[in-house]
Amino acid sequence: MRRALILDLDFTLLHLEAVPDAIEVPGRTRSAWVAPRTVEILGDLQTKFDIVVATARSWDGTQWVVDGLQNRGVEVAALVLEDGARWGAPHDLRAFEPSFEVEGWRARFDAQKMDGPQFEWQFDFCSCLVARCENGEASEILRQKWAQQWSEADRIRFFRDGRKVYALPAHANKWSALQRLLGARAAGAAGVGDGDNDLVWLAKIGFPATFADARPAVIQAVRAQGGLVGAAGGHEAIAGLLCGLNRILGEGETEKISYCRSEF
Repeated sequence: MRRALILDLDFTLLHLEAVPDAIEVPGRTRSAWVAPRTVEILGDLQTKFDIVVATARSWDGTQWVVDGLQNRGVEVAALVLEDGARWGAPHDLRAFEPSFEVEGWRARFDAQKMDGPQFEWQFDFCSCLVARCENGEASEILRQKWAQQWSEADRIRFFRDGRKVYALPAHANKWSALQRLLGARAAGAAGVGDGDNDLVWLAKIGFPATFADARPAVIQAVRAQGGLVGAAGGHEAIAGLLCGLNRILGEGETEKISYCRSEF
């Protein structure tokens, strides 16, 4: 059976250095880029792996990557979005926890009127709540206040990613969503990630990889799994890791798996 290749986006597949002929992915404050060499390697890898993107971004923020790769002949087979709150094939996304009422929770947060950092809601997220603060320090203060305020810890999880604070179903994360998406194939997957929210799945898959400047806990987990630790992050580093995984795992099934609703 074909192996899945799981890829985080920001500071893994996407980097801030603009290079000629790269895929540009616009953001609220700055663009990020997928280098043409990375695209070329992914084009080779897709003959042996199903490419799965696992990100904290919304579909609106991820579609630039999916469409940009597709326009250059690289297919993203499936997605984990919103840090695990949403998953599926690009044409068939679903909520991790359909009973998690986003608008109901938003109304409860707005009604609370707690003292704390100012924020604005990001309405492009469909299956979780995301509040955007002025900076990372403010978002951490907000996360702590929300975690202290809400006693329903069995129903909601708070997670900070840069300037953003996520409120999502308690059991939704990248690994739990990947398990739903891939089933038994998740444990044998290969993948590259760098952040705290990647630790939950890099520590569980068969062939993890990360960068020399990733979080120390991430590097430790990858090494414990016998995985690859490449150079410091950047376009050349992700290209090197992808080539390394290809050398180690390149021989395998070539028949693609269809990620349609009936097969999840």
